[in-house]
Amino acid sequence: MPILQVIIARLYQHVIELKLWLLGALICGYLFISWVLFLLAGETGLTGNPLTFIYFAATTASTVGYGDLSPETEAGRMVAAFWFFPGALLIFSAVLGRLTGVLVEGVRRMADGNGNFERVQNATVIVGYHRDKTPLMVENLVAGQDGDDKIILLASSKNVEVPEGVRLIRAERLDALQSLRRAAIAGAQKVLVYAATDAETFNTCLAIRELNDSVHIAAYFEDRDTARRAGKLAHIEPVVSNACEALVRAAQDPGAGQILMALSTAGLGATVYSAVIETDSTSDTAALEKALSGAEGTLIAVSQPDDESFMFRPFPKALKSGGSIYYLAQKRLSARQISDGLEGGDVRVTV
Repeated sequence: MPILQVIIARLYQHVIELKLWLLGALICGYLFISWVLFLLAGETGLTGNPLTFIYFAATTASTVGYGDLSPETEAGRMVAAFWFFPGALLIFSAVLGRLTGVLVEGVRRMADGNGNFERVQNATVIVGYHRDKTPLMVENLVAGQDGDDKIILLASSKNVEVPEGVRLIRAERLDALQSLRRAAIAGAQKVLVYAATDAETFNTCLAIRELNDSVHIAAYFEDRDTARRAGKLAHIEPVVSNACEALVRAAQDPGAGQILMALSTAGLGATVYSAVIETDSTSDTAALEKALSGAEGTLIAVSQPDDESFMFRPFPKALKSGGSIYYLAQKRLSARQISDGLEGGDVRVTV
């Protein structure tokens, strides 16, 4: 008896929740009984071909009713009136309600940050949320014109105002591997980490590296030593506040602080951009500078692939393959705009 009660209770629960297997079983049973009743009523036109019967059932249940198929006998019309029409409408309403519920639940989960974007490729992922700073980060990403059309925000804060067009993933911890997977870290194009503390930022960078060993990571730190260690151990690009330096520059050279701010903000005058130069040998730095000038850009620094330091004017005569150039421009230059001004087909530019 207890086993029977358990079975009945579970069946009742499945009926209340309208489980898909139960809904499918009801539809199959209803169609079979309907087919038998129409067959007994002599409706050979409806029951002779299974596809024809399914088409008749679908058009009837959806209330489309083209009228090309209908019962021809008196008994068939009685079956349709008292059994088929009411049952078809009831089942169609149940299916429609179930599908609507699934869609609404999916949208709600996405809006609440409980979705899963693990299969999304080439996304830009922001890890950490700050009410004042995160919208500015999103704004600068879009203005930077670097293909940031898929932006995912991973946040542990409860009150998050998601910028328009940004997908949200909510997590208890930013460094949890499962949460990072849901935020599409494995296939991300670039990652920005700005957690509440340097320790959380450091741990998050290490966790990201477990899932993706090649993605470019930019992370903000308050402490310079922590930033240096993170750059060495997690192979990231650490960013440390230069507020003190900017304050001194503004005091000694009026207007310099505003210039520094403008240079780091995309969409506000000229901005610093970068590109990687690849060639079979070396590239002529003077030719690169001329090519940038022809595209309304100004070369300000270069770096060699085997040297982390930046070289300013006077620039080295040659840039090794894999070296980077840094330039000022009103907007990001395309690889074609830069390479068109260079001589030699073996030079390849990656922006």
